[in-house]
Amino acid sequence: MTDGDGVEPFVRRYFEREGQPIEEEEPGVYRARLPESLRPAFGGAESIRIAFDPATAAAAGQVDLAAVGSFLLDRLVEEATRAGWHTVARVEAGPETAEQVVGRGLRPKNATLSIREPTTESVANLLFNFRVRFMTDERIDRFESILVDTRTGKERTPAASLFDERASLPEDIGFDWRGIAQAYRAACTALEDRLAPAAKAFREQAESLRKGEVDRIAAYFERSIQEVLDSKVGDGGSEVRALQLDRERRLAEAEEKHRFVGEAELCNVRTVLLDVTRADVTLSHRGAAKTIRVEFDAASREVPSLACEACGRTVAEPVLCFGGHVAGPECVHGCEFCDRVHCGRCGPSEGRIAACSTCRRGTCPDHLEVCALSGRPYCPDHVHACAICGRTVGPEYVARCESCEQRYCVVCVAPPSERCATCRGLVPAEAGDATIATLRRRDPALSKITKWKRGANPRYTVLLAKGLVWNVLVVVDAKGAVLVRKKMLGS
Repeated sequence: MTDGDGVEPFVRRYFEREGQPIEEEEPGVYRARLPESLRPAFGGAESIRIAFDPATAAAAGQVDLAAVGSFLLDRLVEEATRAGWHTVARVEAGPETAEQVVGRGLRPKNATLSIREPTTESVANLLFNFRVRFMTDERIDRFESILVDTRTGKERTPAASLFDERASLPEDIGFDWRGIAQAYRAACTALEDRLAPAAKAFREQAESLRKGEVDRIAAYFERSIQEVLDSKVGDGGSEVRALQLDRERRLAEAEEKHRFVGEAELCNVRTVLLDVTRADVTLSHRGAAKTIRVEFDAASREVPSLACEACGRTVAEPVLCFGGHVAGPECVHGCEFCDRVHCGRCGPSEGRIAACSTCRRGTCPDHLEVCALSGRPYCPDHVHACAICGRTVGPEYVARCESCEQRYCVVCVAPPSERCATCRGLVPAEAGDATIATLRRRDPALSKITKWKRGANPRYTVLLAKGLVWNVLVVVDAKGAVLVRKKMLGS
């Protein structure tokens, strides 16, 4: 549909209803007799000459153009609305609260909703009802309704309640008709967008059928002409010319049969006084909060779906990421160790979810550790904090001490003996060492040993009981639990 589609049928229908159908004076130029109510707008003229094609109007002179946006069409739409192609309806807010409507419509997956200062007002909307017809070798008729908000000029979703006659009001309650032409143009644009996919599919189907029929006709006449030329009776010239003329006629018929025609006619207009509720809705959780303005009307009682701030698509069940963005579930990445999520809009300062270099699980900044030696990220299950130097390192930089059998970073376990810095730094224990005294009380085999060496780090205490032949190495954790006890040859 173009801007002109539907204009000529509407204009013709208007003048026919006034009892004065337009008459063609010359190709493309028509004489239209104006009703009394329209004559002041045209300088008191009883009739005017009109054209639907801009080129014809420009060439003819003293001709009013009937096209979308023209002075003539705007006046006809206003007059048709006043003259009875128009009804008025009121749809009021129901018993359902704003909290109930918003809660049913938004349904966030990870946030709570709170509503502040909902307000309701009656807003004038215009409901344009169109009859649409698609024609090729078959015909499709459909009825389309476009509801336009007169404040914004944008389309609203019409609901069944808008067509309920019980909602009708008297027509003479005094409406401001300014802006109806603009609303009509917006309705035409919305109708075009709505019908475009169906029109395209219908046109493609017709084109496929046309091509098939044209190919069949061409093939048939090609064979027929060749048969005449191959015959030995006469030169066949007159028969060939007759076949060629018949072929052209049949091809023209096929073209006309499958030619796509789309028509749209404005049937009537209804002013709908629609209660519209607006509210500030806050989505919040422990990491972020976001306030958005929502609006819904009393006809549909539906809150428009929010748009994902990462991809732009509408979201049925939005997620509030910890960067304060609304996103779809498929556009966020969550931490495997808490409820934190981030989307593609989050910058480094807001904290993104990183994949563990070992298991690839998502890990947030609160749980992520970076290897001090490689710089790669790791989750809590695959990072090791060295008890000696405090470095956090990944699995490939962890080494086991051959003496105390504990795990440290590779820097703190030195070859060739593969002993940790704590075991290499054992010194004679002081008399009365509390840990040694506890071990001697618990273990009779150690009670008689008097020579001890000791080393410690923030996590482990390493004790070496020196015997004549055998030594006993004991590793105790910070709570005093024995982790390792083993005999070693003395040295």
